[in-house]
Amino acid sequence: MMKPIKNLTLLLTFTLSTLISGLTYAEWTLIKDERKIQLFTSNHPEHTYTSRITAHVAAPMASIIEVLEDPSACKNWLFRCQTAQRISEEKSNHLYTYYVRDYPFPLKDRHGVIEISRDFNKSGDFELTMKLVPSMTPEDTTLIIPETFEAKITLRKTSNNTSTLSLEHKLNPGGKVPSWLKKSLHEEFPFNSIQGLIESAQQITLSNAKSSTTKGITGI
Repeated sequence: MMKPIKNLTLLLTFTLSTLISGLTYAEWTLIKDERKIQLFTSNHPEHTYTSRITAHVAAPMASIIEVLEDPSACKNWLFRCQTAQRISEEKSNHLYTYYVRDYPFPLKDRHGVIEISRDFNKSGDFELTMKLVPSMTPEDTTLIIPETFEAKITLRKTSNNTSTLSLEHKLNPGGKVPSWLKKSLHEEFPFNSIQGLIESAQQITLSNAKSSTTKGITGI
């Protein structure tokens, strides 16, 4: 396993693909509908897994963004995330991170450098896009660089305490993928990550509410 890169701050901004956005609605199949999270998948070339998620979140958009930008949050919500480390930040809304993602034994774990862009669009929605950059990924014979990883998360405020979230996700993990793992890559990886993201955002919202109540009582 690769040792952590020295002098780099842990960063988590996951989450998740713009190349698949051209697919029409009819090409998506609803696979799971639980906890106000809907997971859609589409037909894909062998070993390439494309997913789409829409979710109604009982948490303000600011709480979700706080989780996305908290470097210590990776293992709390990003499914099978071992670590994520900031490599460089060219602009306030553009950066690169190195990540390692745990894969079930006996498969090798995956790693790579991700180019991340995040900003608010003209409608006030928060957009976070990620794309794997293989040429920037350090070589490590104990790990595999995926063939493709691209993702896009869009957040929209629906009220002071609620939001909507959409994810488009495309992954080709590289290497040989056994049949028993395909469903997990196509469904569990994106669904469990978004579920974890929502739960983490709700915990932050609850914590902030308790903090505000305490301040009101104590006057501090």
